[in-house]
Amino acid sequence: MSVETAEVVAIDKAFKPSRSKFGIPLNLGAIKIRLSKNTGGSPRIERFAYPMFNFQQVPLIGEHIAVIKGPSSMTNPGTMSTSYFYLGPISVHGNNHLNPMPGAFDVNKQGGGGLGVAGAVGAAAAAKFRYKPGANFKEKKDVLKLQPYEGDIIIEGRNRQSIRLGSSMLGNTFQYAKQPFYKGAQNSPITIISNGHKKQSGPAAVAKVGLGRLKKSFSTPTYGLEDPDDTDSILIMSSDHKISMKLAKTSKKYGEGVEKLSVYLKPQIIGSADRIILNAKKDEILLIAKKDVKVVTKGWHTDMDKFFDTMLDFMEEVIKQNTELEKLHKELGKVAQNNATQIHPTGVGPSGPPTNAGSFVSSKAKATTGASKTKTIRNAITKLKNTIKKMKG
Repeated sequence: MSVETAEVVAIDKAFKPSRSKFGIPLNLGAIKIRLSKNTGGSPRIERFAYPMFNFQQVPLIGEHIAVIKGPSSMTNPGTMSTSYFYLGPISVHGNNHLNPMPGAFDVNKQGGGGLGVAGAVGAAAAAKFRYKPGANFKEKKDVLKLQPYEGDIIIEGRNRQSIRLGSSMLGNTFQYAKQPFYKGAQNSPITIISNGHKKQSGPAAVAKVGLGRLKKSFSTPTYGLEDPDDTDSILIMSSDHKISMKLAKTSKKYGEGVEKLSVYLKPQIIGSADRIILNAKKDEILLIAKKDVKVVTKGWHTDMDKFFDTMLDFMEEVIKQNTELEKLHKELGKVAQNNATQIHPTGVGPSGPPTNAGSFVSSKAKATTGASKTKTIRNAITKLKNTIKKMKG
């Protein structure tokens, strides 16, 4: 089994179920490639190629890929039919965003080789190529390869997103262009999933290789770095690392007993973005902590244990006071009732009810209403208290 290189010349059939011009169904992800067996005036060869593994990365037009021959789905007993299968694009220019070199296997009428990026010069070359990497993909100038550290495994997308399976290291790190934002014990594992690294600009940001310019810039490209302070969204899973990161709220205190991020040296998961939504479509969202759950907002920092314990104590006191208030309302009602019906003796014998008996009757009604409302409020507070008590433990 030999490995060949091929140029990608068409990718439109990769994105939906398709057939060849002979009506043969193509595997999903099929692209058209161009090969050349020899140099010089040999005719070019075009074939379809399919993804080699379940991992899928459709290359862009003009990029070069590694392909191998394998058994075709048309193979029958006694006959062997072959197909081409492809791996991802070859990093011709060392740019994880785009690596085009179209026309490398073209043959002109005189039998000469194609005019690719490697040999393209001057206005004549610019007039020859009207290069587009695809129908929708647009080249960017601000996408950098991530800074690797010894032992790291990094998976990078084309547009400033990545997964880093790395570790911390001790000793002199002068050989790295950019220093990591985390520090930990030797070989302590750390996993970082990031999306939208900081954009870079300037002559050393990235080697300019797009065919819109043709002339390759020989400025030395630099590395980029995922950084929780300026990456659009990031998820960090650490072991014993000290993480350098700015939090949304600068505060001297985030709750009782909370170690600051800059000094915490135990495993933790850190997520950061402009907004975070956790949507449980059918069941619960559980926040479980052995110690406590802290909630920090613009104006508050809350210790959940302390908050609910204090709230229960407050409710107990309110219920006691409320019970006494209900008794007082009832006692006032009795006094008002007695005053409204009391017969006052005079020097010539007992007289009738007091002339302001109506006021006493009104006072009794208010006292009765007050007692009823007080009891209703107490019942509501008692119900809430019992609900909170059930949450405890």
